[in-house]
Amino acid sequence: MQLTTRELKLVERLRKQERQWPRMRWFALGTGIFVWACYGYILISLFDHLHLTETGREDFPPQAWGWLFLFAMFWPKCLIGFAFGAWLIGSAIRDWHGNVNRMLLLKLLEAQQKESLGGDHAV
Repeated sequence: MQLTTRELKLVERLRKQERQWPRMRWFALGTGIFVWACYGYILISLFDHLHLTETGREDFPPQAWGWLFLFAMFWPKCLIGFAFGAWLIGSAIRDWHGNVNRMLLLKLLEAQQKESLGGDHAV
């Protein structure tokens, strides 16, 4: 089986990803935890400010509208950030020992190349 130059580049990219994965898994895990911590802090801070401006009053105080507006602005971003952090953590845990499909493909390609090199020398 002969691979084109484009396919050879893709195989080299897969090999590079496989070599870099032990460092990248820690980076993905750390980044996911950091994203969760940052957005968690933002949400807890906004909840705290909303709670402080609302307690002890019968009507809604004017300064609470600003915090309510900030909460409305940050809530969707926090949800997206939590989802992104969960994806990073989940992918790092799922592929902790490497991507199975990538490893299998590289092993099959290596075995095929060894077989083709061994067969050429036998002729």
